[in-house]
Amino acid sequence: MGEEKLAPDPYVLLMKDQKLICRTQCLNPPAELPRCWSLSDIVPRARVHILGDLPHCFLSPAPESSRDRSEWGRFLTYLQKKDSVGIAKVKSSQFYILPPDKESNFSNVQVAYRVEKTCSGSDGQEHREDNGFPSDKFQGSIENHHGGNTATETCRRHQPLAVKQVPPLKKNYAQAHPSYLETLGQVHYAWIFGAIAELVDNSRDAEATRMDISIEEIYSKRAGKEIPMLSVIDDGHGMIHEEVEKMVCFGHKKPEVDDPDYIGRFGVGFKTGAMRLGRDALVITQTNDSRSIAFLSQSLNEGKDNLEIPIVSYRRKGQCMEVDTSVQLEALAKYNLKVIKDFSPFDKYLIGAKAGLFRENNTGTQIYIWNLDEWGSQYCLEWDRGLTGGSSFHKGDIMIRSRRLRSRPGQISKKVCLDYSLRSYLEVIFLVPRIRIYLQGSLVKSRPLAKYLNQTSEVSGNIIGKRVHLTLGRSQLEFEHANCGIFLYWHGRLIEAYKRVGGMIHNGDWGRGVIGVIDVTDLMNEGNGRVGVLNTKQSFLDCEPYAQLEAWLGEKADEYWTDNFEKLKLKKGGSLYKPDHEWVQCDKCRKWRMLSSGFDVKTLPEEWFCYMDPFNGSCEMQEQKVDRGVITVSAKRTRQDIKDVEDDAMINSDANSDGESNQTQKDDKRDVTRSRRGQPRACKKGSC
Repeated sequence: MGEEKLAPDPYVLLMKDQKLICRTQCLNPPAELPRCWSLSDIVPRARVHILGDLPHCFLSPAPESSRDRSEWGRFLTYLQKKDSVGIAKVKSSQFYILPPDKESNFSNVQVAYRVEKTCSGSDGQEHREDNGFPSDKFQGSIENHHGGNTATETCRRHQPLAVKQVPPLKKNYAQAHPSYLETLGQVHYAWIFGAIAELVDNSRDAEATRMDISIEEIYSKRAGKEIPMLSVIDDGHGMIHEEVEKMVCFGHKKPEVDDPDYIGRFGVGFKTGAMRLGRDALVITQTNDSRSIAFLSQSLNEGKDNLEIPIVSYRRKGQCMEVDTSVQLEALAKYNLKVIKDFSPFDKYLIGAKAGLFRENNTGTQIYIWNLDEWGSQYCLEWDRGLTGGSSFHKGDIMIRSRRLRSRPGQISKKVCLDYSLRSYLEVIFLVPRIRIYLQGSLVKSRPLAKYLNQTSEVSGNIIGKRVHLTLGRSQLEFEHANCGIFLYWHGRLIEAYKRVGGMIHNGDWGRGVIGVIDVTDLMNEGNGRVGVLNTKQSFLDCEPYAQLEAWLGEKADEYWTDNFEKLKLKKGGSLYKPDHEWVQCDKCRKWRMLSSGFDVKTLPEEWFCYMDPFNGSCEMQEQKVDRGVITVSAKRTRQDIKDVEDDAMINSDANSDGESNQTQKDDKRDVTRSRRGQPRACKKGSC
C-alpha cells in the first residue's frame, strides 16, 4: 500500500465504516493534514482526559450535496446528545472531534489533535517522534484508513527514544494555565496605582497626545445588573495584529538598546496591570489600516486547562472594515467574536459605538476593565465625577478606598495624597509632561516638581563614571504636610517618590519641606539591554549603582539642609513662600512657559496657549530653562525651633494691636535668633 497523501488544500473527507459523512474544510490545520479521516471509535468525553493539553483546529462543513449536509448535522447532533468524542486515527496522527456546544449552529466543530512524526533510526528501522503530549489509551496500535484499506503498525517501545518535537500552537492560545492570570495580577498587589501606571506608560510609548481615564457604570447581562468599568483611552498610533499578539503573550525579548524615550521593555505591563485592576479586560485598537479586538479574561477561562485569548482583526477596505483573512481564518474570527460577546458586556452595538470613538483621530487604543478588584464588600477603588466648572479641589478623582500610606523609613506625615489619590499621582508621574491626561472627565494639571520649588539648587556629581544631576529646593505645600524626600525618575517616569535619604531617615523633621528631583536613566543602564529597575517600575534593583546613588543623595540633601537653608522671615498674616518662577503649559505645543514670580497663575483660563497673556509669544519659541535659584545660608532647625517660630509668627501678627508692637517685633526676632543658635529664649514681658 502506498503512502497516505497529504491534502494540497485544507479539505478533509470525514468517513465512518468506509462511508462518507461529509466533505469538510479544516481551519487552522496542523502542518501535515491527511485528506481522509476515518472514525475508528466514538467514546464519552469523560473517558478522554488529555484534550485540554492538545492543540486544536476546526472543521467546518463543505458539502457537495444535500445528503452531505444532512449527514453532517446528524453526526454532530449525535455527538452533542451523547456528549461524546469522535476519534479518527490516520497513520501517525490522531484527531478528537469534540461535541459542539448546545447553542451551536453546527457551522464549525472543534478538533483536538496529536501528531507523531516517522523517521529512520541508525538501525534502519522506522521510529516515531511523539508530539510531547501525554500518552492515552488509544496509543500503541494506529490504524490507517484510506480507500477502504486498513494497515496496522505497532509502536516499537524497545527502540531508542527519538527527539521530541514541539507541536504547532493554535493562534490566540498560550500554553499556560488560566490561574496564571491571577498570579500576574499580584505583581502590583502592594499598590494598585502601579497597575494604572502600566497602562499610562503604554499610551506614552504609543506617542499619544491625549489620554482619558474614567470609571463608569455599565450593564452586564451576565451579572444581571450595572457594574463599574474602568476605561483607559488614548489617541496613540494603535497596534496591528502582530503587535496585539505580542501584547497579550507572556513576555518578549528585551530590547538590546535602552531607548530613553521608551518606557516598556519587560513585556508584562499590560497583563500585570489589567489583571490587578479587574478579572476581565477588552482591548480595541486601531491604526490607519487595521482594527483589532483582544479579550484577556479570567471569567472566560474558568474551569479550562489552557489559556484562551480571543483576538479578532480587521483590515480597511475603502471606508469599511472587513475580517483580515491574511492573519486569521474568517470562521475563527467569528468564533472569537462570539466568545467576546458571550463573556463580556460588549455586544455588536456597544463594540460599534466604541469603534466610533476613533473617527475623530482615526487611530488609538481603548482598554476596558470590569469585575474590578474588591475591598471587603466594596471595590478597592472609589471614584467621583466632581463638579463641572469647579475649582481644582472639586475635580473628579479615583481614590484607593483604604487611604493607606506607603511605608517609608523616617516618615511621620499622615497626609501623602500621592499614595491614594490618582489625580495627585498623575500630576507628577512624568518628569517633563507632554501628554494631556483627563481623569473622570477633567484635565489633570501636570506639576513638574523641579519647576514648583523655591530657593532651588542644582547639584551635579559622578557615580561609577556616570554623570548625575540633582535639583533640590523647598516646597511650601510639602512643608505644611511635613513631607520631604527625593523623587527618582527613570526614562522620564516616576519610579520612587518621597525617598528619604541621609538625616531624613533618622529624624522626622530633618529636611522638612525639602524636595529633590533626579533622572537616573543613564545611571541605571547596565548595558546589553539590562537595566536596574524592577519590572513593576515602582522600585530599583539592589545593585551597586543604586547603593552609591543613595549615599550620594543623602550627602547632598544633608548639605542643602545644613548649609543652604533660607533665613527664616516672619511676616504678618502668615504669607506663603512661592516658587522661584511661575510656570504654565501650552495646551497646543505642550511646552512649558516661564512667567514672572509674582504672577498669579490661578487667573489664567482653563485652556491656555502661547499667544495669550502674559507670555504673548508663539509655539515655535524654545522652551525656557530654569536658572539656578538664589540661596541664603542659615543654621539647621529642630522640631522645637519650628514650634517656636510658629509661636513667634502668631505673636507678630497681633503685635500692632497695642502701642508696644515695634518693641515686641524686635524681641520676637531676637528670640528666634537665640533659638536658632541653641541659646535659651528670653522671657517675654509678664510671662515669668
